Amino acid sequence: MKINTAALVLLVLMVASTAAFGQSGGPPRSGLDISGAWFNSLQDSDSNATIQLVSYGGYPLNEAGRMYALTWDPSRMTLRQQQCAQYSPHFLLHGGGNYRFWEERDPYNQRLISIKMYGQITEGTRTIWMDGRTHPPAYAQHTFLGFSTGKNEGTVLTVYTTHLKRNWIKANGMTQSDQATMVEHFMRHGDIITYVSVLTDPVYLTEPLIRSTEMSRSRRDPDAWLYACDDGEQILSRANDPTEAPNYLYGQNPSLREFSDKHQVPLLGALGGADTMYPEFAAKLKDPAAAEAAAKAALFPSSGPQHTSRAVDPNPHDGEIHVLPVQGNVYMLVGEDSNIAVQIGEQGPLVVDTGKGQLADKVIAAIGKLSDRPIQFIVNTSFHADHTGGNVKLHAAGEDPSLLGSFFSGQFADAGQGATIIGHQNVQNRMIAPTGTTAATASEAWPTDTYIQGRRRKYHNGEAVEIFYEPNATTDGDSIVQFRRSDVIATGDVFTTTEYPFIDVKNGGSVRGEIDALNNILDKTVYRHMGEGGTLIIPGHGRLCDEYEVSEYRDMIAIVRARVQALIDKGSGLDQVKAARVTADYDDRYGATSGPWTTDMFVEAVYTSLKQSPAKTVVRK
Repeated sequence: MKINTAALVLLVLMVASTAAFGQSGGPPRSGLDISGAWFNSLQDSDSNATIQLVSYGGYPLNEAGRMYALTWDPSRMTLRQQQCAQYSPHFLLHGGGNYRFWEERDPYNQRLISIKMYGQITEGTRTIWMDGRTHPPAYAQHTFLGFSTGKNEGTVLTVYTTHLKRNWIKANGMTQSDQATMVEHFMRHGDIITYVSVLTDPVYLTEPLIRSTEMSRSRRDPDAWLYACDDGEQILSRANDPTEAPNYLYGQNPSLREFSDKHQVPLLGALGGADTMYPEFAAKLKDPAAAEAAAKAALFPSSGPQHTSRAVDPNPHDGEIHVLPVQGNVYMLVGEDSNIAVQIGEQGPLVVDTGKGQLADKVIAAIGKLSDRPIQFIVNTSFHADHTGGNVKLHAAGEDPSLLGSFFSGQFADAGQGATIIGHQNVQNRMIAPTGTTAATASEAWPTDTYIQGRRRKYHNGEAVEIFYEPNATTDGDSIVQFRRSDVIATGDVFTTTEYPFIDVKNGGSVRGEIDALNNILDKTVYRHMGEGGTLIIPGHGRLCDEYEVSEYRDMIAIVRARVQALIDKGSGLDQVKAARVTADYDDRYGATSGPWTTDMFVEAVYTSLKQSPAKTVVRK
């Protein structure tokens, strides 16, 4: 409570002093210089280094944030993708270790381009752009340190940060979502910097979180700057179960009263929420029995209406196709609702999925700007219309010269005329109508080059391209496509960033197959440094990612699966499972109550697939 109030007062004084400076009429200043080596000398009493479980008082957590924290098992940090993950700026600069700040200037005119910040803990190098550039679009990649721009406001350096990955507020389960943004203020007074951050998170916080830290300048440059980390096996006794993500069921956190009992703090106060930040909260504690009853109720999701996603829609919806360079030979085309991957080179483009088809002409035009050769191959990751809707037009716009003059040209009159469409055999099976009925799609849209199991591989445009079958994931015909030299994987609907996975049980999808497919993706990824970069992921829908987001998605599905399975084991029916709100801590990020794929549909798909094929429950108690 005092922490946030003090920081708020500090922020108000800072703004007032900035305004006064602007009206002083004094000589212009070039901006705040914070170059040098620094360390935290004075923090608020709730620093990241004093971590205690179930100690959330003074933090404006909403219900989703509280549920996430209470069901978080510290053992989750032993999973490979969690072990070396970097910190966010909020966690890093309110944490510990040494910092080095420096400027980068244009070598010819000496104008300030950026301020760099290096943090010893997790070796994070952050760039604050000072040259007036704009922030990237919503479909661009997120990073642990985000994308930051700054400006000097009198004697204050103000920084605005977007495009953050999911990270920790504190490493006791309090989390910051990938929708969070942050405003920071750096105020230097000689060898002291007062640092104030204002974190806004529509997914897990009800109001901005304000924190302050004071940094002191080191008298000499410290020697210890490295933080070597490679992931490895940390719990040898853990079963290699791909559905495992350590978690606690609602109300079963074994550390629930550890902090409150030790410090004689009422449990209701330890559970956090905006009201615990203000003096009026004391009135809620006057009746101990009522406070205890309220605390026990807060251990479970409320029975109110379902929450819907508060995430920014990464799709532009402006009727245009936007091209995002990924890496190597690969580009991501955005604007057709579902993402399209394009690989270019000396041969014709290879395209993964074709979107809904509503903007097919613009897709063809965008590909034409990347390559002067006709589209040679189209790979369909599933049969769903939002991934195959442009097949007919993109096929007609292409040409496969590998078939011209070959054995096939004597067997098929149209050999080589149009791009060759590749897909799993079940994609073709589902697009071709049974005898006596009319197919939903024209024959020109059907894959003609199919495979049945394992993988289909090609060497195209100077790199190996592998198409892997993912059995019974979202359907019975899912594929992922890996561009090995470019180090990019296009996942189709196996992984998205916009909604819960569309598990099409009627067409062979299952929750176990979905988790297996995500683990198969993770088996093929390698991060570049401290848990991010390296292999990049083009999801079926949403923004560009790397392995960290895939692991977060995998963990989310595994946790929901474990909760549903636990309820099934107790004899609960579908209505009871839905009423339990097993997705409460994720609905503000992925939930939907209307449209083609709702939260209830996802929960029903998990329930139905588990009833058809029960999975092993792995829950720490």
